[in-house]
Amino acid sequence: PPTAPATPQPRQLPAPPPLFTGRGSELARLDKLLAPQVKPAGSGVLIAAICGTGGVGKTWLALRWAHDQQELFPDGQLYADLRGFAPSGEPADPHTVLRGFLEALGADPAALPTEPQAQAALYRSLTADRRVLVVLDNARDSDQVLPLLPGSPSCTVLITSRHQLPGLTASHGVGRLTLDTLDTTEARDLLVRRIGADRLAAEPDAAAELLRHCAGLPLAVGVLAARVTTNPVLTLAGLAAELRDTATRLDALETGEASADVRAVFASSYLALDPDSARVFRRLAQAPAADIALPAAAGLTALPSTRLRTLLRRLQAHHLVHEHRPGRFSCHDLLRSYALELARTEGPAGEADAALTRILDHYAHTAYAADLLLLPHRDRLDPAPTADGAQPEQLATHEAAMEWFTREHPVLTATVEHAVRTGHDAQAWRLARALSTFLARRGRWADVSAVHTTALAAAVRLGDTAARAESHRTLAWACTETGRYAEAHEQLAQALALSEADGDLRSAAHTHLAAGWLYEREEDRAAALRHDQRAVDLFTSLDDLPGRARALNAVAWDHTGLGDHAAAVRHCRQALAIQRELNDERGQAATWDTLGCAHHQLGDHTAAVDCYEHSLDLNRALGHRYNEAETLVHLSRTHRATGATEAAAQALREALAIHLDIDAPAREVDEVRALLRELDGRTA
Repeated sequence: PPTAPATPQPRQLPAPPPLFTGRGSELARLDKLLAPQVKPAGSGVLIAAICGTGGVGKTWLALRWAHDQQELFPDGQLYADLRGFAPSGEPADPHTVLRGFLEALGADPAALPTEPQAQAALYRSLTADRRVLVVLDNARDSDQVLPLLPGSPSCTVLITSRHQLPGLTASHGVGRLTLDTLDTTEARDLLVRRIGADRLAAEPDAAAELLRHCAGLPLAVGVLAARVTTNPVLTLAGLAAELRDTATRLDALETGEASADVRAVFASSYLALDPDSARVFRRLAQAPAADIALPAAAGLTALPSTRLRTLLRRLQAHHLVHEHRPGRFSCHDLLRSYALELARTEGPAGEADAALTRILDHYAHTAYAADLLLLPHRDRLDPAPTADGAQPEQLATHEAAMEWFTREHPVLTATVEHAVRTGHDAQAWRLARALSTFLARRGRWADVSAVHTTALAAAVRLGDTAARAESHRTLAWACTETGRYAEAHEQLAQALALSEADGDLRSAAHTHLAAGWLYEREEDRAAALRHDQRAVDLFTSLDDLPGRARALNAVAWDHTGLGDHAAAVRHCRQALAIQRELNDERGQAATWDTLGCAHHQLGDHTAAVDCYEHSLDLNRALGHRYNEAETLVHLSRTHRATGATEAAAQALREALAIHLDIDAPAREVDEVRALLRELDGRTA
């Protein structure tokens, strides 16, 4: 009798990726999602989707897993490139793909039904009870995938897409693996496999720079490797030089073929966006730092937060934006370079400049208001106009201001530099000034120096003498706190000269106060007292009560150093009276500390401890960690004098923990450690 035709077992998988690197945890995750042995009884077809941005390696991961697991699918493997985000051409018609699957499964091409629904039914029949793997690569959306899903729970489907496919997840419970970029080790291993270890060893610095610019994107690493291996005269250093300029970086990441062109891959994702989402993608590139919070993004885009949220979700679904923390968004460095190109070349004239102005105003105005919440008695600046749509945040309390600065200060320091680079000197200086209080409370003196070096150059270009003097003073403050006394003197000399030439008595008073603190740190108490007393006189003549109280406290501190502790107490009492009337908590915190030192020297240790506790309570409420640590050191000395050695040691341990946490100058850390060692030696 005639034998029945053998059931076809299609083997359609493309060849496995020969240079596959890393991804061990991702392969293990796919095992858990798709291995047939974990399928619950009565469940439907197993489906998993590998999602991620273009060029991140989704197809390679899918093929690697599929080849590794072929024995699990003895009845065949079907594969289709759905071309959902192909750099050129239209996405594949799922019904055309379905006809190809039917033929591969043994259906007679001449007898295929013409209706799509009938074809889908035949497909389900041919795959029923068969252990078949279906790989659907580069899917555009859920609608393209749905007609290609088998119906039998014995089958498994693996999808790759730049889209999150939320509809498919909702209807079929798809297990999703979001593929991130390679880590540093994996990216280096991939480059080694492509160009050889000797080549990297010959130019290690250039190789490290190349990998840094690729930021873990496998396609970018592959493109650079292709350029190096196909051009024998091209060095890694030469290639790194091409990548250094952000304006032309993507030019270095093309080979002349669309499949190996980073810009073309990104463009295919961008062209799939609706116009509103595309506009937001372009505008987000104007953000001065690597990430942006939702309120700032609303100012940048001039959109209401609710509408912006919707558009950001669409960008997330296409893996063009990533919400890396709740309410904070970023994108891959190379994607950002592409978006910056679009911002310069697409959209209405002036759109990019207007977006940049809005985001700078958002940060500068929010930071100014937040700084006044931290230091309510600080000198005010003249009001500055706000660009239409900038939407500064409305912060109501000291705590809210501290929380905002804590979240945003890395972005704000980057924004100062960005504002200067883009010719917005006024916003750069105002933002640097507003940052100073918070950075000082956290003991971040390197950041203070960096932003005010930039701000000083901006003030010079603006021709603003008062701004120049204030930046010189702030730089001197940072130099004083980090032990660079000669530099501090130079900065204060310039600040005082500018203030006196301009007839600005208030600026001169602040400069004398800063000079007093510098001389105090140099242990020249007589000089410190002269400058601080001059500040008292100037602030008194200006009827500036907050300034006068600060200067009185400085004079009191000078008297403690000179041994006139009774005079120190009198000046502290005068300062506290003013500060209580003004509700100046920052001033009171400093004055209570000085008063504690005076009582300590007078031998009234109970009063000293009480004063220090007042200071600590205020500094902790203010988040002034630097001064909190300083007061803890003072408190430890009083505890030690009374024989309370364990309390003294505990205060020093707390101070040391703060110093280490805020990365305080090594000199201060060493001093606290020395005090602890000495105390431990005495109690041994």
